[in-house]
Amino acid sequence: MKKLIILLSMCLATAALANSKVAYKEVDFINPNTQQPIKLSIWYPEGKPCDNAKLCLSESARLDQAMLLSHGAMGSARELNWVGYATASQGFITVGINHFGESWAYGKDSIQPHAATKIWRRASEISAAIDLLQRNQASSQEPAHLFSHQVNWQQLTAIGFSSGGSTVITLGGGKYNPEQAVTYCASERSKGDLGCRYAKNLPEHAISIEEASRDYRDERIVKIVALDPAAGPMTTTESLLNMNIPVLIIGAKQNDFLPFANHAGYYASTIPNASLYRLDNKAGHFVFIDSCQHEHKAMGISLCKDKEGVDREKIHQQLYPRLFQFIYSGT
Repeated sequence: MKKLIILLSMCLATAALANSKVAYKEVDFINPNTQQPIKLSIWYPEGKPCDNAKLCLSESARLDQAMLLSHGAMGSARELNWVGYATASQGFITVGINHFGESWAYGKDSIQPHAATKIWRRASEISAAIDLLQRNQASSQEPAHLFSHQVNWQQLTAIGFSSGGSTVITLGGGKYNPEQAVTYCASERSKGDLGCRYAKNLPEHAISIEEASRDYRDERIVKIVALDPAAGPMTTTESLLNMNIPVLIIGAKQNDFLPFANHAGYYASTIPNASLYRLDNKAGHFVFIDSCQHEHKAMGISLCKDKEGVDREKIHQQLYPRLFQFIYSGT
């Protein structure tokens, strides 16, 4: 039966990617909790021109559920275009949240060097974005509607990469203990873990333990996909053991940024019934973002250039069947 689901997922993914018309738009809101901007990247199946909304959905759009994307540290939702395009081609409205303070989508001047160390704030930002989408849909002012059809924002699959992977796990019930990360980063276990460098030179008392350890679970998130998730050493085992929604962890074994055993492997072995898909080739951490040409690096690791013999686009094609199998079946 499982093989049949995988084959069906492969056929659906291939057909959708070849034939569906997908549109991409960016929409701006204001986070009412922080008064900061929230820029949403939206991939959606485009329909005929309409008068009652900014984004006109195809009649084949899936309205029963939707997708959320959370990017990695100092990145943007557009780096997950390969996911957004694929899920939208299957009919799913896919919304990427550009995290203020660590996304270049707002401009270089908006970047806050220590925002990446306060990863828990991303979860509350995503919940605020969902609230705004629901509020917009419920508005009696039809011209203000974002989408031409009612979307069920109570049934969401959250997909995140790196810090975004940790973010979506937090939305599913994961909790942080920054003191664990401090101990880990000072130990031999952290050798080769470039994630520890984000906390380097962090101002004293910059992190509120109380804020970090809160429960940011959002019941509207019903499935989670974490692509090479970060912050494993900071996430408590107890909170992960209490997670009760389907989770798919996809990680790179020969990781050049986050040691597999301490991050993706830790999440997969601790979250009850989590599924693990492991890349055992030479794929590095940034193979999970869109193909790119620029020269930017993160902690000395190129975002665009992979190791010799690694074909990023082929790996994305390899991941589509597993991703869709999970979206459709939760396993």
